[in-house]
Amino acid sequence: MSLLPRALPETQSFWDGAESERLRIQRCADCGRHYFPPAPVCPFCTSREVAWEDLSGRATLYSFVITASPWPLWNLAPPFSVATIALEEGPRLLSTVVDCEQTPEALKIDMPLVAAWRTFGDGPKLLCFRPAGDVS
Repeated sequence: MSLLPRALPETQSFWDGAESERLRIQRCADCGRHYFPPAPVCPFCTSREVAWEDLSGRATLYSFVITASPWPLWNLAPPFSVATIALEEGPRLLSTVVDCEQTPEALKIDMPLVAAWRTFGDGPKLLCFRPAGDVS
């Protein structure tokens, strides 16, 4: 059994975007809302008029935990964060914050973030987030 993510037909556009370092999620043409995870039907209005869109990559840190357990398959040594990220366009998703200390002092709720892409172990490029700093 592998714990590495793999694309399914419903998620292929997300993974294609990740490979080219573009954050892609779906948007409903009828109600205009972005949503994640991918689905063929809008979870807000049940429309089937949905399409994939590139997003800005801007986000904020909504919530996080810092894990003390290693993930050997992904070559991750603790500490590292498991974070709920609020995308500027609305949806929230789980990810990790990189390029900063993994401490409660460094990871602040509502801190501005931007998308970053990392490869862990032998897996595909994964969506992570880093502090925004002076990025506009």
